[in-house]
Amino acid sequence: MKTAIRYCVALLACLPAAGCSKLAQEDDTQAEAAHVAVASQAPGITPFIANVALRLDDVANLDSVSYTVAAMPGSFSKPVAVTYTRAWFDRKGAWSAADKRLAFAVFGLYADYQNSVTITARFRDKSTHVERLTLAAPAYTGPGAVYNTPQVLSARSAAVAPGFDYMMLQNGLTTPAVIDSDGKLRWVGLDPTNSVSSTFADNAFTVGSPTTPVLFRLELGGAYTARPLASTRYTNFHHDLTPGKTGLLAELDALDGGVAKFESNLVEINQAGEIIKEWDLAAIFRAAMLAGGDDPANFVRDGADWFHMNSAFYNRADDSLLISSRENFVVKLDYATGRIKWLLGDTTKHWYADYPSLRALALKLSYGKAPVGQHSLSIAANGELLLFDNGLGSLNQPAGTSPGISRDSSTPSRYAIDETARTATLTWSYAPAAPIYSDICSSVYEAGAANHYLVTYSVAATRTRTKLVALDSAGKVAFDYEYPASTCAVAFSSKAVDFSDLTLN
Repeated sequence: MKTAIRYCVALLACLPAAGCSKLAQEDDTQAEAAHVAVASQAPGITPFIANVALRLDDVANLDSVSYTVAAMPGSFSKPVAVTYTRAWFDRKGAWSAADKRLAFAVFGLYADYQNSVTITARFRDKSTHVERLTLAAPAYTGPGAVYNTPQVLSARSAAVAPGFDYMMLQNGLTTPAVIDSDGKLRWVGLDPTNSVSSTFADNAFTVGSPTTPVLFRLELGGAYTARPLASTRYTNFHHDLTPGKTGLLAELDALDGGVAKFESNLVEINQAGEIIKEWDLAAIFRAAMLAGGDDPANFVRDGADWFHMNSAFYNRADDSLLISSRENFVVKLDYATGRIKWLLGDTTKHWYADYPSLRALALKLSYGKAPVGQHSLSIAANGELLLFDNGLGSLNQPAGTSPGISRDSSTPSRYAIDETARTATLTWSYAPAAPIYSDICSSVYEAGAANHYLVTYSVAATRTRTKLVALDSAGKVAFDYEYPASTCAVAFSSKAVDFSDLTLN
């Protein structure tokens, strides 16, 4: 009875003569009471991004806003699906109380296309409000335009599933580029314009500058911030950037007392550019070789690219680091102490042939071939070492020493390591009937599901083509896309990222 009386009073107060536009009823859901509507839409900084604002009478009970970009007809990739949590809106200051607008980016659009987008506002009482709109995106003509038109050698189909739907390309042309498994470019920003050293973590891209000691955080809406490293020792980033124990593993060049230290320093940093931990591979190998009775002077050579670190991986299973020295071997270090646990590589090279101290650290190969000039270290779901075996011998060994063997094909490979027996066993490799040779850069990563792989041949066909190949668990090709190569600039490496179920906190 009291509810009815209050309703009648409210109704009388809001008769047309009273100038009321809409009655807020006591039994309205929070979504109904908020009166949600699209307030504005505008192009973002690239065709893959749009800026959208919702109008709400009240944001107090908002829980989240989600959107879905409908897949293009004939596509097999899952739609882009993103949720912005209330915590994200609060942290970004996205709500304007003055005009009752909530602003956010809709990213993952198709360029040169009328994108169908569904936006859902969710409230704390579980009620929802849905808006459907069309976002018209212009064609993309920026520095990453090469990704617009892949040569499709094997198209994505329903017959073979790659295990993932989106991939991030680290490249030397533009920001990280996101391509779906149908070969469509779905995200690229404006700056920075080189993303070889980059990763996707904490709901954003992190990019290291190849020319300065500066770390960029690149948001999915396109904005970025720059933070210099909290050390004057380091000069620039190079090669890869990967998750570490608590921060990011960065491969950095250094200058110590006027002496250049090329590609032999690994540093764990946080998003603010602060130094967490450092590993100087020159110092580590000098100490190990001296302790083993060898003179390291002709192996560790400051001012020369004697090590050429191109990949590093933190293994949480045993608190260790796996590091690729392209010139020499794969090395495993204890994270805490930097102690060398083992080496795996071509035993015809200078490091093995001429130094008993290093020979004593080498794993014995029980089956298969040793990696040569390898890239992209990781640990597969079954605990084995996964890497891209390029097959190119050393390029910077001292005069008169062995550069090791070179092969005529490259093979993504997996090794079982027995640290007790001190052996390595090749358990899997991908060698198609027509061999592919990509002598530098390149990568293989387990993608989305166990035994599914994304392979990047950065410089195939005598460095004229870049290939992206996905393999299912049976070794069948899920897709094969090619682009004109520009050294390693089109794709230094690529990894799966999930734009089909992304939550921004």
